[in-house]
Amino acid sequence: MEMKAVFIGNSSIILDKVASTNSYLAELLIEQNLPEGTAVTAYEQGGGRGQRGTQWESEPGKNITLSLLLKPIFLEIDSQFELSKMVALAVSDFIKHLLNEHHSQVRIKWPNDIYLDKKKVAGILIENTLVANKIAYSIIGIGININQQVFSSQLVSATSVRNSTGKEYDLDTCREQLYYFMEKRYVQLRSQLRIIENDYLNHLLFFNEWAMYLYKEEKIKAKITGINKTGKLILQRENAEVYECDIKEIQIVL
Repeated sequence: MEMKAVFIGNSSIILDKVASTNSYLAELLIEQNLPEGTAVTAYEQGGGRGQRGTQWESEPGKNITLSLLLKPIFLEIDSQFELSKMVALAVSDFIKHLLNEHHSQVRIKWPNDIYLDKKKVAGILIENTLVANKIAYSIIGIGININQQVFSSQLVSATSVRNSTGKEYDLDTCREQLYYFMEKRYVQLRSQLRIIENDYLNHLLFFNEWAMYLYKEEKIKAKITGINKTGKLILQRENAEVYECDIKEIQIVL
C-alpha cells in the first residue's frame, strides 16, 4: 500500500540547518500566506524546543525534525487539547508502523511525549494562534529519534527506533509515511472525535495503573483515570482523592 498524503507535506521546505523549525515557520507566516499542510524540515536543528521549556537534542542527519502548518478552524478554543491528542496518536501510529513485527511498546506520556519501551523516542510542541474563539492556525513541531544510536548522559531515558529494531531507515521515506499517518488522524479529528479520544486513553502511559508522581513537589502514588476537556490530567490517589493537574503541577516519576 502506497503511503502518500494528499495535502500534508505537499508543500515542503527543506533546510540544511536551522535553530528551530517552529520559529522558522512562524516567521514565514508573518511574511506570506502558506497552504495548510506546509512542512519545514531540517537535517540539523540547533535550538529545538520541547515541553516545560526544555531543549530537544538531535544528532544531525539521523532523525526527523520538522514542523507542520495546520489550520483546524473547526476546533473551538476549549478543544485545543484534541489537536494534541491527534498529533500524538499520528506519531505513535507512524512509529508502530516502523517497528512492524518488533514487540516493542509504544505509549503516549501525557501530554504528548512518545515513549518506546518506557524511553522517550519522540517529542511534540504545538503552538496555536487564536482568533476570536477559533484556532486560526497551529504550528506542530515534531522530533522523532529514528537512526540515532548514542545519546548524551543527560538523556539517559532517550531511545530511537533503530535502537529497538537494529535497522537503519531512509529519512525521506519516513517523512512521507509520517505525513500519511498525520493526515489520516487529522481527518478523524474533523469527523470521528470519539475515536481520537478513546485511542488516546488506550495509548496513555500508566492509564488506570498505579504509579509515582511528583505533585507540587510532593511524591504521591496515584493512577490516571482520565483527561478533562482542557487537557488536564485527572489523577486519583489511594485515599480516593482526585486531582486535576496541568503540566506545571505534575511530573511522572519513571
